[in-house]
Amino acid sequence: MLTSFFSLKLRTNTIKICLMIPKIALLILVIFGVSCNSREEITRQQYVVEGMNLYQTNCANCHQVDGSGLKDLYPPLAKTDLWQRVDINTLACLLKNGQKDSIRVNGKVFNAYMPGNAKLQALDIAEIITYMREKWSPNKSIFSLDSTRIALKNCP
Repeated sequence: MLTSFFSLKLRTNTIKICLMIPKIALLILVIFGVSCNSREEITRQQYVVEGMNLYQTNCANCHQVDGSGLKDLYPPLAKTDLWQRVDINTLACLLKNGQKDSIRVNGKVFNAYMPGNAKLQALDIAEIITYMREKWSPNKSIFSLDSTRIALKNCP
């Protein structure tokens, strides 16, 4: 009697486990499917997060957190034609070395001097540009560390 009880119990548990296997497998596939971003996408996301912090520390004082600029002094980065007109390599050089000349943004000329930031490393600049692209450019791609190094080597 006791043997048949355990045998019945074992069969019932086996059936429950067998019925749960497809559900567990589906759950595992969903978890892996959601969390399996490409290495490049993970790097891009890291650049965006780090770039946001660097932007807020080094750029937002003049260009504002929302990229709107500061009236007639400093040009906006959001909702501008800059992203179509200014070469990304030039932007890397501007972040590192600054700009003394005027710049035209959305048809308006800005004459304020932009100081360079010599303490920014190539990785910092890559992260800031990737963040700015994410926020305000139609091109949401990463500006890689290698591309940044090449751009900085070729600065005028």
